[in-house]
Amino acid sequence: MEPATTAQLVSRARCGDREAFAALIRRYERTALAVAFAAAGGDASLAGDAVQEAFLRAWQRIAALKDDEKFATWLCGIARNAALDLRRKSRAADPPSPPAPADDRVADPVAELDRRETCERVDDALARLDDVSRTIVVLRYYEGLSSHAIAELLATTPAAVDMRLSRARQRLRCALEQIGT
Repeated sequence: MEPATTAQLVSRARCGDREAFAALIRRYERTALAVAFAAAGGDASLAGDAVQEAFLRAWQRIAALKDDEKFATWLCGIARNAALDLRRKSRAADPPSPPAPADDRVADPVAELDRRETCERVDDALARLDDVSRTIVVLRYYEGLSSHAIAELLATTPAAVDMRLSRARQRLRCALEQIGT
């Protein structure tokens, strides 16, 4: 038996089928998390909270979805907005706490330090991008989505995605050179 399409799952979820909605969550959780991660400025904890909020909002408002085939785009918009809201609130709250101490049992401490420094530089460079460009970069390079798939999620064209991606790569290259990578 073939797996249900997104439209079929949405239709069933609209009628209160929790299992259908759970299938939608499993299908789009990583993508929603990638969008939220980009909108949250690379804060994984904030992105996780935003995605949980997005799924709750989606469940509550699924009847308002006009085109069942556009569920992923609709959900990613909710996740992005939730992440932006949480990001604004967190900026107004206390400053971020320092990172937890590193685990002393690392096999090669020098390699681990290099990896962490590289990750920090990339995160800093990504933070310099605008929200849409950062989202596109994360969806392409962290999630491996095609320009067409990203365009569908962000309600734009593949050509616009490719243009943003090209510009984002140039900005990332410049930012990494300034940071010292």
